Amino acid sequence: MDFIKINYTGRIKDGQVFDTTDEELAKKENLHDAQRIYKPLSVAVGEGQVIAGLDEALAKMKVGEKQTVECDPDKAYGQRDSSMVKLVPVKFFKKEKISPVPGMPVEIDNMRGRVQTVSGGRVRVDFNPELAGKTLVFDVEVVDKAKSDKDKADYLIERNFEGIEGFDIKLAGKKLDIALPRDAFHDRNLMVRKASLSAEAFRFIGLDTVSYTETWENPKLTAEKKEKSQKGTEKKAKAGKSPQKAKK
Repeated sequence: MDFIKINYTGRIKDGQVFDTTDEELAKKENLHDAQRIYKPLSVAVGEGQVIAGLDEALAKMKVGEKQTVECDPDKAYGQRDSSMVKLVPVKFFKKEKISPVPGMPVEIDNMRGRVQTVSGGRVRVDFNPELAGKTLVFDVEVVDKAKSDKDKADYLIERNFEGIEGFDIKLAGKKLDIALPRDAFHDRNLMVRKASLSAEAFRFIGLDTVSYTETWENPKLTAEKKEKSQKGTEKKAKAGKSPQKAKK
């Protein structure tokens, strides 16, 4: 199985952009999300991590290759299903202290949908995927490919701990040891992320064990190290200026 990284821009066939890894384009198209980190997407090819039509195209592409891939609804988000449009009593929303308005995303019985209309004490909610029934076009480029199991482990860590850096990993045979950086300790979803990463490591790399190490340091000691580092930087800066002063 190949682990790759891709840059892409996805459009509905009429030209409307709905997703991209290009931050400047996201801003231009009014899609920018300040919480998102815009960078190449890690993909395990053939594992359904992207829509079927794109997955099939990626399986044939090489690093550095660019393609425009068109995906019909059957290989994207499927055809629209009229049975997935349901009427929900307004009292349900009142109970949840929600004031439904057209276009609002909602989740009911673990199903995600979008409010279409509010009328006569009933709310019509469409539980079809937002892009169902659409033909999608992707401009995609393969920018990197994992060359070893350690590379694959790095990909999985990046995928499961997006936005967090500084992991120290050691892979020996079928055992992966991961030292978590301090930034990961404050993540409320840490246990879920570790469970997800472990499951993917077992499945995609064939590992037997994944171990996590957390090292907590006394805040006072951390502050002292930071202060010492700052003083060292200032000392080096002054030392760098002294020869110039001597010339004067």
